[in-house]
Amino acid sequence: MTRWIATCARWRALVLLPLLMAVAIPGTGRTGGVPIGPPPLVLEAPSDPADEVPGLVAERLVAGPQSAPGTGQPEIGELGTGVAPSVSGPTTHVPILLYHYIRINPNLRDRVGFGLSTPPAMFRAQMQYLADHAFHVISLHQAVVAIRNHTALPARPVVLTFDDGYSDFFTAALPVMLSDGFTATDFVVTGRMGLPGFMTPGQVVAADGLGFDIGAHTVDHVALAAISPARASWEMRQSQLILEKLLGHQVVDFAYPYGSFDASVMALAVRFGFETAVSTLYGTIHSAAQLMELSRVRVGGSMLLSTYAHIVGGPPPTAAELRT
Repeated sequence: MTRWIATCARWRALVLLPLLMAVAIPGTGRTGGVPIGPPPLVLEAPSDPADEVPGLVAERLVAGPQSAPGTGQPEIGELGTGVAPSVSGPTTHVPILLYHYIRINPNLRDRVGFGLSTPPAMFRAQMQYLADHAFHVISLHQAVVAIRNHTALPARPVVLTFDDGYSDFFTAALPVMLSDGFTATDFVVTGRMGLPGFMTPGQVVAADGLGFDIGAHTVDHVALAAISPARASWEMRQSQLILEKLLGHQVVDFAYPYGSFDASVMALAVRFGFETAVSTLYGTIHSAAQLMELSRVRVGGSMLLSTYAHIVGGPPPTAAELRT
């Protein structure tokens, strides 16, 4: 999908945003004629931050059975981590950043939630850094094409991705990215659309209409390598079908919940026609052989702007940038 965002002037995006919000969601239209009845779209933050789901604590309740010790599978409620394996052959360098919440973590005892939360002021500073230092924020699809074909990317490329479909993607992150002419991919847990703390179906449609990619992230946010192949197949395919019906076009990006996947899960991603599946493995160097386990760099918690600059491959922040 052609990205008009990347070519819009900053002021024009800001002026058009309220108008687009007003017309992005007719009663039927892009949902294939099935009314979804979304509430009115707003760009204000929720009035009560305690309504946000506290990190992955609540997700443990629906994630399925925990992995047995020593099996090598990630503990439910924690992200599968590690470094992406090295491969031979042509490689492409592009940092693919992984965000979750754009918020101040409301539960001080929830350390997992803290690690997954980027405060709004910090996010604004990060986006301003990218804009000030001539980074090219490209779509995930553009990165995938370059990785697959080993073709050149613009100078200082970076990809922004968000997991889970939290409401603060729409209320806090999206307006900032629009103002800078940036794009991103949000991987949505379809079974949680409309729940407190998550985007409504209408907001998902609106984000898609504004040029942001929507990827699949299962129905119930389960650790795919820890459940039966039949259940894993249903979770992946059903989430894709729900989003395709909602958006009216193909959904070709997938993210493994908790970073949990194995060879059979990767094969399902290929079978369902996903052009890429992203992991939580750390890395910024990619090859065509890794498109079903694409590595990312997680952003959150108390990450310093100097650390952020390092992981995206930019110069150290200026004194003025550090004061923001």
